[in-house]
Amino acid sequence: MAPEVRRGFVVVAALVAIVAVIWAARLDSVPPAEFSLQNGTDPKTLDPHRATGQPESRIVFELFEGLLRMLPEGERDPENGLQPLAPKPAMAESWDVSEDGKTYTFHLRDGIRWSDGTPITAHDFAWSWHRMLHPATACEYGYLISEVRLASEYHNAIVNVGDRVEVELWDRPGETPLGDAAIKHFPRGSMKYGVLREIIKPPRPELPEDASEDDQENAELDWQESWVYVVDVVPMGSDDRPDWDHEPTRERFAASPETVRGDRTITRAHGVMVDFRHEGGAQAIDDRTFVVHLNNSVPYFLNLVAYYPLFPVNQACVETYGAQLWTKAENIVTNGPYRLKFRRLRDRVRVEKNPDYWDADRVGMNTIDFISLESQNTALNMYVTGQLQWINDLPTSVLEELRKRDDFHSAPKLSIYFYKLNHDIPPLDDIRVRQAISMAIDRRQIVEEVTKAGQQPAFSVVPPGLAGYKGVKGLQEDVEKAKTLLAEAGFPGGRGFPKLTLLYNTSETHRPIAEVIQQQLQNNLNIKIELQNMEWGSFTETVQMENYQMARYGWVGDYPDPNTFLDMWVTGNPQSNTNWSNPEYDRLIVESGTEQDPAKRLELLRKAEEILATELPVIPIYFYTSAEMCKPNVIGFAPTAQDLHPLSTLRYADEGETTGH
Repeated sequence: MAPEVRRGFVVVAALVAIVAVIWAARLDSVPPAEFSLQNGTDPKTLDPHRATGQPESRIVFELFEGLLRMLPEGERDPENGLQPLAPKPAMAESWDVSEDGKTYTFHLRDGIRWSDGTPITAHDFAWSWHRMLHPATACEYGYLISEVRLASEYHNAIVNVGDRVEVELWDRPGETPLGDAAIKHFPRGSMKYGVLREIIKPPRPELPEDASEDDQENAELDWQESWVYVVDVVPMGSDDRPDWDHEPTRERFAASPETVRGDRTITRAHGVMVDFRHEGGAQAIDDRTFVVHLNNSVPYFLNLVAYYPLFPVNQACVETYGAQLWTKAENIVTNGPYRLKFRRLRDRVRVEKNPDYWDADRVGMNTIDFISLESQNTALNMYVTGQLQWINDLPTSVLEELRKRDDFHSAPKLSIYFYKLNHDIPPLDDIRVRQAISMAIDRRQIVEEVTKAGQQPAFSVVPPGLAGYKGVKGLQEDVEKAKTLLAEAGFPGGRGFPKLTLLYNTSETHRPIAEVIQQQLQNNLNIKIELQNMEWGSFTETVQMENYQMARYGWVGDYPDPNTFLDMWVTGNPQSNTNWSNPEYDRLIVESGTEQDPAKRLELLRKAEEILATELPVIPIYFYTSAEMCKPNVIGFAPTAQDLHPLSTLRYADEGETTGH
């Protein structure tokens, strides 16, 4: 170790000595795992259909496995050091694609099993995709497979007269007569199937002119619940499918208890939705054949199949323990390379090798600890002392020294750091204000003086380097133009501009970035920004509820295509939370999904990005570059564009073996 690096570590060690002692005391007498990594904050959930962030996804990728799995392919790129990943056979050993690219037939392996020893079948995938799309599951990634036949209609509860539908009766386990539910099962009540013949809508209630927004929303929901759905119901046949040849019985359904009490011919139901189970585009043909029908061909569909929201969950486990308890260590059943050993809040999640995994012989590490650790300095100290083998959030104060080490890794990432703006909060609903804020930010100061890991200033949302895509320039820094725009919006010199709150989750990086931007907006526009810090769980919940003004966020591409950075801003997308809407933007994204010419498709996406970079529902700050360290005796570790690291492929080098770091 070079003297200057050693001195840097001495400084860091001195700063965190007390913290390290406290941390060590928390570990009690738990023996160390074979491999331990810094995982940031506590994961909110281990449910693949409800997870959203990296602290969750790193664990979910190891506990569960889909039809396909993202695995290394070929050699690392000598120019940028990136290891290419590609969707590879996993639960499915092979697949066929129709000539028009709209039908995928996946052939499952023989003998694959859940961690409780029970067989995994194509029916598990059909049930799991159904569960993931159900509105009550609240999966934020349902839009990813909107091109699967009827998936979008089912996920968004869109139904039209003439559709074959499912009716979920109001008999979920744990419900009271008033309708309070302990959401436990899926499907969550008795089901009926038929054809929707009519929707009877009473007059929309009139509200006083001074009614609050909440009162208006509640009145709208109450009105929709009072709708009466007239359905021609058919019985189930012996093949567990609706018997469409049987004479139907006309029945009426509504969600409102008042509507049902007022007419005994109406049956109370949670909802009437398209019949995705039988008519949707994700069907199990037999135990080993799973067929997916798309409305249009999707060039990156196999990447989606290898993404964790499409991983299966065990039906018996979910239905036995319920939505909140099935992921507890003593209950959970998984199908990935690892199974859950235990979970300690604010400490760690430990996984152990799953002996029932189909490729268990190739899983390198017997136990892995995902350490809940946000302190950069503590993480580095634990790495130096051998308590961690991989850290991914390094102190900027010693980055230059760490770069000289062989175990330091840095490469461009397919990801962006940005600020969300809530367009329901004036004056953020004014495009001139949003543009002024963006143009008054000096991004180069942030990446050169704060983050210091080679990040690139961002003025649009799609990172560079995607094959065939020509990104947009966006609005560059221009303080004088920003002042003019702010004056045009009614705030000359910042006078009269309300104080805004910038929300960020706990991190040693987010605060200094926010402080620099706070100072820049104060100096350049006389705008005052208050900073508010929250732990990860509260932060994500607050943003999802849209109870914020400005919020720090980051996005890692789910697949290597511009669409993964653009489709989340379509009106109503649950990942947006900005209340921004642009019909032309929506049209371009929808049209790009049906365009089969690759060049024309990318041009449609570029036009959409131009709108995004002009209207600025979010303010891009920088494109990420990884800065991480992994022990030099670990075989298989390498930076990847999507920041995915299949831990099951890692192992320790044998004596005399080179690692290739």
